[in-house]
Amino acid sequence: MKKILFTALIFFLPLVAAAENVDSFRSDITVGKDGAFSVVETIQYDFGEEDRHGIFRYLPTKHGEESSHWFKERYIEVEVLSVTLDGQTTPYEVTENLGELEVKIGDPDLTITGEHVYVITYRVSGALYYYDQSAVDLYWNVTGNGWTVPMESVSARIYDPEKVTTTEASCYVGQSGDTTECPVEMGDPIVMGGVALAPGEGLTIAQSLDSSLVNTLVLERWSVWPLWLVFAVGWLVWLISFLWRYAREYKTGASIIAQYEPYGNLKPMYTGVLFDGQVDQRDITAGIVHLAEQGFFKIRHVGRKVFFIIEVDDYEIILEKPYSLLQTEFQRVLFKLMFDETAAVGDRVVLSALAKDASKRFKNQALLVELRKAAEADLIKDGFFRNEWRMPGKLVGYLFLILTASFLVTFLLGADIVVPLVVSIILLVITLISVLFVYRRRTRQGYEALDHLKGFKEFLSVTDKERFKFHNAPQKSPEQFMAFLPYAIAFGVEKEWAKAFKDITLPTPDWYEGNGAAFNAVYLSQSLGTFGGSMSSASGTASSGGGSSGGGAGGGGGGSW
Repeated sequence: MKKILFTALIFFLPLVAAAENVDSFRSDITVGKDGAFSVVETIQYDFGEEDRHGIFRYLPTKHGEESSHWFKERYIEVEVLSVTLDGQTTPYEVTENLGELEVKIGDPDLTITGEHVYVITYRVSGALYYYDQSAVDLYWNVTGNGWTVPMESVSARIYDPEKVTTTEASCYVGQSGDTTECPVEMGDPIVMGGVALAPGEGLTIAQSLDSSLVNTLVLERWSVWPLWLVFAVGWLVWLISFLWRYAREYKTGASIIAQYEPYGNLKPMYTGVLFDGQVDQRDITAGIVHLAEQGFFKIRHVGRKVFFIIEVDDYEIILEKPYSLLQTEFQRVLFKLMFDETAAVGDRVVLSALAKDASKRFKNQALLVELRKAAEADLIKDGFFRNEWRMPGKLVGYLFLILTASFLVTFLLGADIVVPLVVSIILLVITLISVLFVYRRRTRQGYEALDHLKGFKEFLSVTDKERFKFHNAPQKSPEQFMAFLPYAIAFGVEKEWAKAFKDITLPTPDWYEGNGAAFNAVYLSQSLGTFGGSMSSASGTASSGGGSSGGGAGGGGGGSW
């Protein structure tokens, strides 16, 4: 056992030794009467055997206290004075963005390993906490809680050449929000900490200052979030108004009157698309029934038992004409929901088998997208829809120009950029999503067809008792029932249409076989409703002390790069 432990120790010891860590982190803070203070951070960083360019240190520039007015924000000004590496000047870069100031130290063309000492000197203004009781605190997150490496020894020293400190002082250590206190030694200087920290832990100090000696230094700037909120609301109101007017530009405003025939040569599977711009299950069912009427399919109603007891509907689709005779892309995609392009006349498929075939479900999911595109392309080609991608591009262009101007104003005000950035992303996403619903809009002909089809739907959905309201309505006939049945399915009124023919004997159509059951319009309607549900199963989706560590100003973290 000892031999195994010794072997494991020999194996892991180099890995442990090579890990990065901070041997010591000491912060020397000098306070004065002007309300600002200077900080000298001495960081002894051990890179181990890793090749690194240097370290980085970042500090928040937002103050935790509220501003004097709702349209302003408090901020902290950090001025980096010098940076050295092992006592020598070294390249560094200071950037401020998203409410943080980052000091990136090192030469991107050189790498270093082992132990090195970094000294960062900076001056902080506007970071003190002024309380209602006229108390003043240096409440400062010395290290920040964002370090990703352990620290063996962390301490802070407060130098007070102008005698502005009091005897009240606290020190907190741990994860952000922890209230665990650490040692405080009052003296000259005041020493706090002297503890080890794990990654994610930090050291925060709270030193009371004499409010009668320290000047009030509160830095505030214009907050842009109210202005950006007004801008966001204004843009959304204008966008809704614009899209509303754009989508309704070609509306006729005509009254809906009963129509006794479908609109022109518009096929039944397109009526639902023209109504709501979507290809739903009723449109698919109407399309398949229409193809059956054209002689491509025979629909045979078959029963099957569940648990050997319950009789449920099922359907067998028998191919009567080949794929090559189909005329439109919509019909061809509709065909492929059930059969392959190479299917021969006489081939058949049972819908329950389609529903159980996982591979077919995945293929049909992709085909549904193609079906929608094909229907839209046909309606655009026939002049019912306009496909105008210029409009979304124009809207996004307007938004981009306005955002660019707004960002320039934000920079001139010296305000923080976080709120504008978040608002901009939200507005851009909302704008893009909104235009997707209106980029394809109905033309004048499209609205005329829609008005006509609404009247036709009203005619198909009325009962016998209500038919006296219609003037010159055609006489009911079996031919009329069969011709208009796919339209009634697309409108979702097939049951109402069937009830209007309940007193008429209808011959069984050539394309439908009812498995020996006596044919009638109501039963056919109910059967086709179940048929649509079966198709949905086959082509649906595939899956369904008052303080704490991390408190106060300052903070941030660091690491190597």
